[in-house]
Amino acid sequence: MLVCRSNVSLTVKMGLVSVACALSCLYGVALAAETPSGSEFRFFKEHPAANDFAMVTSDGSPLRLSDLKGSVVILNFWRRNCQYCVMEKRHLDEMAQRLSRPDLKVICANLWDSPTAVKAYGRKNGGKLVIAARPDGSRSVVENTVKGKLMGYYVLSEAGEAIYEVKGFPSSYVIDKDGRVIAGHVGMAQWAAPSVQNWISGLMGTKRPGDNLAPDQYKLPLWIDRLLSAAPTETPRSGITNGRRAQIGPTN
Repeated sequence: MLVCRSNVSLTVKMGLVSVACALSCLYGVALAAETPSGSEFRFFKEHPAANDFAMVTSDGSPLRLSDLKGSVVILNFWRRNCQYCVMEKRHLDEMAQRLSRPDLKVICANLWDSPTAVKAYGRKNGGKLVIAARPDGSRSVVENTVKGKLMGYYVLSEAGEAIYEVKGFPSSYVIDKDGRVIAGHVGMAQWAAPSVQNWISGLMGTKRPGDNLAPDQYKLPLWIDRLLSAAPTETPRSGITNGRRAQIGPTN
């Protein structure tokens, strides 16, 4: 595994607050790493609501995750100088081009690097992808540091809540049309693979005129169907304690 060293200096004093990050126990620790491709998505038995946060697009337009309800959303977290992030965007763009559906939104959010640099990158390399940055002057992420060791990052809401955990780059979440998180993936996913495209197509629903896919491609792939129907040995935790998201407290 190649480790992408962080140049982000944000820290949070964990002793004063109880932090429960939405979707926090979906993956094993990746040490904020840049990770190669993996074939497995991790699915939630219960689908937690996708928490909202603010972004800006390449042209500076405001964008909120809640604006996309009614579409299937691929929420992809990435940062600069990550070779697997660049490679994965090609797969994501190929999938978006192939499916060519208005109810599929691929949001590639870089909340770590300079918004100016992220927006400039998006204007040159966006394609079918929506390249999103953090709003200027905002604090959108915080390091998860345990005993001086960087374990990953929390994405913060405007209220300072830890709402997503990013343990490696790239990391992605799949959100359905009702705004529920269905699955996640750490590392470069093979979005252009037929089985993955079939699954995403199934989430979008009935085939529409002009689609290039055969009707049977809207069926759930067997490997996903078996995974979802299997009795899990341990129920994935959503990171929501007693139905409430924990608040990130003030930092010094």
